[in-house]
This record gives sequence, C-alpha cells and structure tokens, in this order.
Amino acid sequence: MIGGSSELGAACAESLAARGAVTVFTYSRGEHAAARTLGRLDRYAVPVEAIRSDATRSDDVARLFSGVATRHGGVDIVVHTVGLRRSKSLADSTDADFDRLIDSNTRSVYHTLRAAARQLADHGRYVVIGSALAPAGRGLYAAAKAAVEMLVVAGAHELAARDITVNAVAPGPIGDDAAGDPVPPSPRGRLGQPEDVARVVDWLTSAGADWVSGQIIRADGCTRQIH
Repeated sequence: MIGGSSELGAACAESLAARGAVTVFTYSRGEHAAARTLGRLDRYAVPVEAIRSDATRSDDVARLFSGVATRHGGVDIVVHTVGLRRSKSLADSTDADFDRLIDSNTRSVYHTLRAAARQLADHGRYVVIGSALAPAGRGLYAAAKAAVEMLVVAGAHELAARDITVNAVAPGPIGDDAAGDPVPPSPRGRLGQPEDVARVVDWLTSAGADWVSGQIIRADGCTRQIH
C-alpha cells in the first residue's frame, strides 16, 4: 500500500488485511493518521507495518520495495493511493502548482510502478487511484491524472508476459474530500465513500479480475455529466 493514512488509503489497506494479506502501508507525514490505520488493521491478526516513505522520491521508493521484499519474501500486490488535488484555473495556476501536482500525482506513480515492475512477483497486481472528476477548474490536476492513465496502459503491456495486471480506479467525489469543490449532482443521492472505491480495488487485486488489465475503472456512482 503506497499511502495508507488517508481515509481512502486506510479503507484499501483494511480490505487487503481482511483477506489475510500481510499489509504494509506508507505515509509521508501524519503519524496520528497512520496510527489510526494500524488500529483499524489490528483486528485482522495479520502482520502489518506502517513505514514513513515519500513516493515522490525515487530513493525512498527503491528502499521501501527492497526492504518489504526482503522482510516478507516478496511483493504480490501494490496499491497506490497517494495524490494531491487542487481546484484552480489554468490562468491562476503557478509554476509551483504545476510542480506540486505533477510530483504528487504523476512522478509518485512513475516511481512506484517502476519499482513494481522490478519487484512484483509474477501474477502480481498493481492498482493506482486515478480520477473521474471533470477537468473544468482543475486543469493541472486532470492533466497529471491523464498521464497516470497512460502509465497504466504502458505498464499493463510491458508486464503482461509475467501475468502482472496494471489498472486504475477513477473515483468521483468522495465524502468530505469534496467539501468546497463543485460537485456534479448524483442520481444516487449521496457522495461516494472510501469503502465504495476500496471494494473496486479489492476486486482488481483478486483472482476474479485476472483477465482485466490496462483499464481505467470509473467508480463515480454515475456522476458523469450527460450532454
């Protein structure tokens, strides 16, 4: 688990632990949130680790994967939930905004997908969180996530011979994360919750999704606008 201190990351970590998997999740800051996630995983009686690591730093990611593989005998599943969202017009965006969004949403995925390509066991699974949010008003964020989708497709093709699947889940607005942001009306009558997305991630990392790779799965509760 790359990122496990957010609500979405914690939900994904819990779904893996519930299946009996040794679960290692990372956090770059927020020790209290990481401790809460550890508390949620205690009930499953599986080995659990929380490791401080910055996915935007290639040396951190390399050490993370090497250490996990050494301690636990390999890496079978990687779920990447790290990301940063900013709602800001292109005209108002700065060079610093660009660097921050590309680092958090694209560079971090490149680092973990590259490490996964080197360290994942055959028949492994890689899933990254993308976005189904409309690009209007958040152009740089949308561009950074679009690059992630291309990395997913490229990774799926490159790792297919080893039976490793690479997919993305693209959520719509999720709970409090959508506060203060324009949210399209949902015919479902509610915002998405972390568990809604975690269930899709859980399926993509299971044997049931063995024939699914290179896909961007929307998990947005049908909030897509129809024109």
